[in-house]
Amino acid sequence: MNIKCVFTICLLAISASVLAQNTSGKVYAGDKRVPGVLVENRTQNKSTVTTDAGDFSIAARLNDSLVFSAPFMETQVFIVEQSQLEQRWVVALNENLNELDEVRLTEAPKPKEFNQEEYTAKVNNLVRRDYELNPQEYRPKYATNGIDFIMLAKRFASLFKKDPSKKTKDYGVISYERIQQLFASDAYFDEKFLRQQLKIEAEYQNLFFEYVGAVNLDGILLEPEHQLDLLKELLALSESFNAEIKKFKEEGATLPGDN
Repeated sequence: MNIKCVFTICLLAISASVLAQNTSGKVYAGDKRVPGVLVENRTQNKSTVTTDAGDFSIAARLNDSLVFSAPFMETQVFIVEQSQLEQRWVVALNENLNELDEVRLTEAPKPKEFNQEEYTAKVNNLVRRDYELNPQEYRPKYATNGIDFIMLAKRFASLFKKDPSKKTKDYGVISYERIQQLFASDAYFDEKFLRQQLKIEAEYQNLFFEYVGAVNLDGILLEPEHQLDLLKELLALSESFNAEIKKFKEEGATLPGDN
């Protein structure tokens, strides 16, 4: 083997090594690891999402453009450096306060905390005022003085209510219709989220909604303050759903979304 052949083989090996390079690391927000972050290599048109532990690994070369994005987080863009190809590195995401404020504005106003002492005082004032204005209605027909306490109790019974803060709201479960409506109207949980982060192919999206509906997730996850919890549940469900789809395809079964 002459020197020219050896040089060519070495050159090809080096080129293959460069082409096969990956960059990997972990994504944090504050002191918490962030799952489900979309990691895109815009240069090579490739993408992945972070694991439950916030880890990522994606094909990359020197000077590639990497974009990290997630709901309620500021998008971060990096130009790949040599050190990021040689060792794991950390990406720190910050909360997007403007988006969080917009979500808070859409929330229903929270009821004022029930105060039993304040409520009782108000009722007593109402009773006193009504008695001063209508004393004749508080005197029984068979007495010349005194108050008919039975009638008084009936008159103001409707004023005494149970503490509203103790009532438990029923959020129901996340049905097929509710999850479909979410992805049709939400700014973050949309078709792009389905395709890029959950890896759900277009022809199987309705089947995935049925899959989610069958699990009977708690409807409270649809509340704005629980969106990160919903994100975690959807990532887990999409992983098991895609595994089932792969299994059915390998067995040659016909799926509802197949033509």
